[in-house]
Amino acid sequence: MKGIIETSVYLVIFALVCFFSIDFIRINQRVSDAGEISQYIENYIEAYCGDIPDSELSEEARDKKLYVLARSVQKGGMRLTYGDVSRAGDYEYIEYTLEYPLSAAMFGYSSQHTYNGLARYFVS
Repeated sequence: MKGIIETSVYLVIFALVCFFSIDFIRINQRVSDAGEISQYIENYIEAYCGDIPDSELSEEARDKKLYVLARSVQKGGMRLTYGDVSRAGDYEYIEYTLEYPLSAAMFGYSSQHTYNGLARYFVS
């Protein structure tokens, strides 16, 4: 009987450790996803929001592309907002903020995290 109780206690402890580990893995995966999305945002802005050597992109067309990007990110459960735009040489730099939720059921933890970034695009 003692062996059954001892084994049951070990099984419960092992199950708790597994649940905590799964929560940590989920948090880590969400942070990794946010890092990938921020890199995608910077690459998208540089590739699609800048002028091409033959023609200039209008501000209206650029704003539309930025809006499409923000809507795309929003579908993934994140929020993308844009900040100041500044020019240096042949490039304009745009500040952006990526907000995403983190939660862990076992810890009762839930919060909103933000990532601030800077993306550039070519202007002629």
